[in-house]
Amino acid sequence: MLLRSIPTISLPAWLAENRKLRALVLFAAALCAANLLCYALVLAPATARLGRSEMKYAELRKRQAVAFLFRQQQQDFAGIKAGIPTQKDMPLLVKELAQAARQLNLKVGPINYDIPRADTSELAMLTFSFSAEGRYPEVKRFIHELEASSRFIGIKELKLDADKGAVKLQVKLVTYIKTL
Repeated sequence: MLLRSIPTISLPAWLAENRKLRALVLFAAALCAANLLCYALVLAPATARLGRSEMKYAELRKRQAVAFLFRQQQQDFAGIKAGIPTQKDMPLLVKELAQAARQLNLKVGPINYDIPRADTSELAMLTFSFSAEGRYPEVKRFIHELEASSRFIGIKELKLDADKGAVKLQVKLVTYIKTL
């Protein structure tokens, strides 16, 4: 088998004759090789580290935002908890409900509520019910005022009956009170 000889690289005449130009071309080639080596050994790994650092920074910012939101909600819940009535405040709440209904020209029946037994929890659910009678617009307005109240009152049951132009409302409400 015949081996072919490796052809020699021949330089153009203008480069072969000029030593300074040849040194300049070799220097430029060496700079290009150094740039490629610097990119492969320094810049490419640094770019990967930067990407990982940016992801870690974004995760830390997200965690910090969640922690800030938690602290803010903790303060809000402390305010809400402070605003929850105690068992002693129930007659006042009942009185406010009766006054609100009477201001809307509703006839209010007796308000019944059961006081929960004290247990180990800080909050107890209290249900109370009453009936009211009046014209439909006033009943509707009263229900709206119950829902929009600044008190923590929820409507558990609501029954409406009509009798000779008057609307009878039977409502069961729920609230929470502090037991301790």
